[in-house]
Amino acid sequence: MDTAGDRLIVYRKTDSRFDAALAKLGLGVHVDLHDAPRSRKEIRATHDRVVPLMGNTTGYRIVRVSSGGDELGFTRGVVEVGVNGDLQQAKRELGAKFSDRIQVVAVEPPAGW
Repeated sequence: MDTAGDRLIVYRKTDSRFDAALAKLGLGVHVDLHDAPRSRKEIRATHDRVVPLMGNTTGYRIVRVSSGGDELGFTRGVVEVGVNGDLQQAKRELGAKFSDRIQVVAVEPPAGW
């Protein structure tokens, strides 16, 4: 959920029961319902497939994998994968494996890596 002024924005998988229950709450603000491209379960499954690759790549290092429980996860249905090293190689390799379920970005490694 996200708030924007006097409205509530809810990203969810389409579910008429959920929508009806939300309508009955009488929140007193406008509620915008947006279809989420992937469910939390789908995002978590992607996350769980990326994490084991940490420390097991050549040319780049996966430094961070988001849980997908953020705005990027809800609005675009992707897990953000932060890499250090050859960004273009990481995008090619990880993109081939995970398609549009991830977004690869360059990040600095934590101190001591």
